[in-house]
Amino acid sequence: MANANRRIASSAAFSALSQDQLNAMRQSNLGHRLLALSKDFEHRLLALYALSGYDDIRPLHGSVLRNLELEGTLVTVLAQRAGITHRAIAKIIQDLEQLGYVQRLADKVDRRATRIWFSEQGLRLLRDSSLLIAQVIGFYKARLGDEQVFGLEQALKRIIISLDINIAATGQQALVNQPPTSEKYLVSHNMGRYLAELADNYALRCLALMEVKNHFGIQIGHTAVLSHLGVEGMPQRQLAEAAGISQQAIGKQVRSLQELGYITVSSDTVDKRVRRVNFSHKGYAFIDDLAVCFEQIKLDYIKKIGVADFENLLTKLQLFINGLNLNVPATESH
Repeated sequence: MANANRRIASSAAFSALSQDQLNAMRQSNLGHRLLALSKDFEHRLLALYALSGYDDIRPLHGSVLRNLELEGTLVTVLAQRAGITHRAIAKIIQDLEQLGYVQRLADKVDRRATRIWFSEQGLRLLRDSSLLIAQVIGFYKARLGDEQVFGLEQALKRIIISLDINIAATGQQALVNQPPTSEKYLVSHNMGRYLAELADNYALRCLALMEVKNHFGIQIGHTAVLSHLGVEGMPQRQLAEAAGISQQAIGKQVRSLQELGYITVSSDTVDKRVRRVNFSHKGYAFIDDLAVCFEQIKLDYIKKIGVADFENLLTKLQLFINGLNLNVPATESH
């Protein structure tokens, strides 16, 4: 108990936020709500993929599949659209190529550039997605009602238009202007795409603002640690459980953030076998700056879309979160 009290006292000396305040900041934040529902949509769609013979599709594949045009897309453009590095997108492309969903060809204009295309198997996945997305929407309607589903989809659409976010004709959206071979190939609903686009937009705005505050090197992939680590720290195993990912995955993020100087790792004072993860001085400064960043983004959104639409979106998202019993911040597993 004395050791725990010392840890809490030490934490309070570095962070302006208590654990209750940090929890409230995370749970009430628009970005976390968007991500929670976007993850839920993704998990349900992936489960249906698996039942339909596409059990090798993983969440990370979406950064390519969602951003790929029917006429092919340059690797650099895919990386830009996904908001990740060229190296990271190249690994995902390689994986999808080995699985048979995409193929790469030299660009017709610039032979030095590589353009990625859907393979026949990839196009089949794209077309079959329409029916599967409709099933996810059907589940939401059964759980929350047609009116709530329609209302959220329209609210998301209004926000995207107000923020001038361009929904490119990529992924399933690429089928909109294509003559369907069957009615089932029509794009049935855009909720999943809207959620993903808005969640990505929020995250990129946040990263940009944090760089202004001299927080460089933070990536979206670090969220499992930064969104779940407590003010007074926690054992690494507990952190992995809170984030809903494996020990190996959390360990990779911990090492990366440790190299950037945002966290420290030490043996627990009670059980030396336990690896304990804590925010460093720099990490506590990150938390405090993040609270300011969240408030700035809120004000920016309200300036563009108005208080009424902003509050309406928050309310509709919370209805879904409550109705589906989702965790906020989101976890990788249900």
